[in-house]
Amino acid sequence: MHDWLRGELVHLRAEAAAHLTERAAHQGPGRPPAPGLGLQIRRRCLEFCDALTFHHTSEDDHVFPGIAAHHPHLRPTLERLGTEHRAIARIKESLVALLADLATADPAAFLAEFDRMSGELTTHLEYEETWLVPVLAEVPFPPAPPGAGER
Repeated sequence: MHDWLRGELVHLRAEAAAHLTERAAHQGPGRPPAPGLGLQIRRRCLEFCDALTFHHTSEDDHVFPGIAAHHPHLRPTLERLGTEHRAIARIKESLVALLADLATADPAAFLAEFDRMSGELTTHLEYEETWLVPVLAEVPFPPAPPGAGER
């Protein structure tokens, strides 16, 4: 999932920059912005934001409590990750507000907010992977069925 999130950040940034550059080139008296791509960017960004929310909510509600139960020494790390989830969510909501009307959004503000979210998320993913990948690698896959090994 983290690789997908990183890839989407790269693709969305490139699409948004290209669209906003084209829009600026076509704007002027009596010339409307180029149609279509703004809606596509908005849709993809909103889909990304929904996936990010689902991912972080799943971690907060399901993954992190299980890790904390088996690895109590990681509680401060998990608390930091939860705090980062909330900070990224606030940036994401700001970005979503800018997406409300991409046709009139200030391109510099939109890209700056996107870059801020991208930077925070990338740093967060790296920290999370440093601490949690080794722990998650210990989990047997596929998990043993309930009652296996009992006799």
